[in-house]
Amino acid sequence: MRRILLIVNRSSGTGCPPAVVGGLIDEVRQAGGRPEELEVALVEDHAGARHASRSFLAASSRPAAVIVGGGGGTLRAAVEGICDGAGGTLPGAAQVRVGALRMGSGNVVARRLGVALEPVRGMRQMIQSLGCGRTLPCAVIRCTFGTAGGGQDVRHAVTMCGLGQFGRTSGDLARWHKRLAAPRRAIASVVGLERLNHLEYAASAAGRLVVTAVHPASAERVEVTLGGRRERFRLMAGAVMNFGLGAIPFDPRVAMGEPAAGVLLLPRAGRLRTWRLAAGESLGVRLLDRESVEFFLDEDPERAYREISLEVAGVLAFLPGGGTEEAA
Repeated sequence: MRRILLIVNRSSGTGCPPAVVGGLIDEVRQAGGRPEELEVALVEDHAGARHASRSFLAASSRPAAVIVGGGGGTLRAAVEGICDGAGGTLPGAAQVRVGALRMGSGNVVARRLGVALEPVRGMRQMIQSLGCGRTLPCAVIRCTFGTAGGGQDVRHAVTMCGLGQFGRTSGDLARWHKRLAAPRRAIASVVGLERLNHLEYAASAAGRLVVTAVHPASAERVEVTLGGRRERFRLMAGAVMNFGLGAIPFDPRVAMGEPAAGVLLLPRAGRLRTWRLAAGESLGVRLLDRESVEFFLDEDPERAYREISLEVAGVLAFLPGGGTEEAA
């Protein structure tokens, strides 16, 4: 692929110095044999990443690679840009390939693909995978939910959708980061950004579950539908996942490359529900006792009004790193 877009979110993680961006560009030119077209988009937020990938792919129908430097939210935004122009059917490996560098706090997909922690080394892995045509599929979750104005919005995710009290955790972290930006940077420099991110999610989830145990009404009452199933209960926590994560001690029963997702729903009173969301199926979650709830897609908090619908949109071809079972 001779067209390459490099998206770097300068606000991801603890920030991205100009020297790092220069190193990434040099690596593409040296290891990539000087591509015919190399575009670099330096963005400050997820909206910028989404616009950059959408515009780049809309400019030409030639095969392209989109390499994203940022965290899980930046990667998700770039994937949304790809989905915006896909017309409902995601592009195959011959048309678009996606790379993810570990330059943010939540780098789940990049870690899963064996991408090196150091960005320039990770870029070298991306270019090597491009050169030998190595890709691995990753499912994309499509989420449709009600808006405050009575309409609907559509978003996508490449790791998971968090629901119930677990779905509030990304919003908690966003609020913490806004208030405690400087202390967080100092702690991250000692323990590592990815580890700190994991600890923050664990702390938020634990606090949320304690609140639900004390105040049952804090858990929304929902009606859940999947195929012929229909149930009503108070939802304590839930997730729709593309693959299993060590931080979540439940098996979603799907692997990364499958065009399917695992559904985990934990009622406040009752057993854990585990279902498989196959291509062509839709999981519906309707709110029964409130107008709206906060939830998250990958790392990004969202707010849904009235209902949420989830399905598998298809798969995208990702560039693996090295040294993992998935990349073998």
